Amino acid sequence: MKRLNSYRLMVISISMIIVVILGTITYAWFVLINRTDSFIVTAAKVDVDYNIYLYGQATELDYFVVPGTPAGVKTGVYLINVSDIEAANFITNLRVDIRVNSTIDTYLRVRIIDALTLGTIDYEGNQGEVAIVDQPINYQFSRHWDVNGTLYDDLYDAEVALGGITSNDTVTKIDEWYDNYLMDGCYYYPQKIERTTSSIQLTIPFIEEFDGDIFKTKSVGYSLQFAIVVEGIQANNDAPIINWQLPTPPWGGSW
Repeated sequence: MKRLNSYRLMVISISMIIVVILGTITYAWFVLINRTDSFIVTAAKVDVDYNIYLYGQATELDYFVVPGTPAGVKTGVYLINVSDIEAANFITNLRVDIRVNSTIDTYLRVRIIDALTLGTIDYEGNQGEVAIVDQPINYQFSRHWDVNGTLYDDLYDAEVALGGITSNDTVTKIDEWYDNYLMDGCYYYPQKIERTTSSIQLTIPFIEEFDGDIFKTKSVGYSLQFAIVVEGIQANNDAPIINWQLPTPPWGGSW
């Protein structure tokens, strides 16, 4: 009788243990399979664009439309006057700013796509144009000036400070952009642009007012068609090497 009772107690105990184990496994399976954990991830981004200004004022323009060509209307092209210094869109009024909204350290380069053209009219009165081979346009890329060891944003400031600039003064132009045009058609901003997720928009001048140089006007009938392409790339993880195929910066040193 005692053996029977002991056997019953053992069976009951084992059954209870099995029930507890099965219940635990079932609960764990239900929770793990149906869990809906949530988390927040901040992804880094490279974000660059540009503003082009004309007409001698800070007016942002989306694009110019250049009509009168066999191919039809050209969009995304800025029509620049190169013959009439009084024209609102004369080249000395051209300004270009690069805007950086990246949230990660960034390198920057800009490619200028331009063409000097001559307008034509055939015997039937149809308008057309011919691309002209000429010397490169002397765009006024962002720079500052070292005058006798003192840095100035432009020569006018130096003239005001010194009461004029003479042949006895030492004047050196220091470019903000590295000209690699002959190698790959690009102008590079040589400084690594340090950015974080909390950085505000950074505006970097690219083409500024004519200062210390002049533009030689072209004959009436000539015009300049102008566009740019801006490229930004993360500064880390060998991105310039992999994406730009540049093992070292064009200006020397290392990335």
